[in-house]
Amino acid sequence: MRSFILTAMYVAAATGANAHDWYENKVDPVTKFKCCGGYDCRAIPQSSVRSRVDGGYVYLPDDFNIPRDRVQESPDDQYHICENNYVITNQPYLRCFFAPRAKISLFLPAPR
Repeated sequence: MRSFILTAMYVAAATGANAHDWYENKVDPVTKFKCCGGYDCRAIPQSSVRSRVDGGYVYLPDDFNIPRDRVQESPDDQYHICENNYVITNQPYLRCFFAPRAKISLFLPAPR
């Protein structure tokens, strides 16, 4: 039984690390800051995001207005956010935002 528990713990730890790996080398296209500084990134439900007419998004829980030039392509069919809190005020701030390709391409200008 003990070996089963240890094996389950190793699998859970490895799965969490692998799920987090793709954020590691990402940077915000505007600020040039790294997206992830630990456990700052996660998938978010589509219901927490609203598209804006200008191609940006609003992340509803924190009322982040995310301009189009800060939106990056998600590697899956989900939205992802990387955020952290300011040390003194404990207010959240946006590090990076990812949207599914199909959602991004609706707002990109047509190639000439």
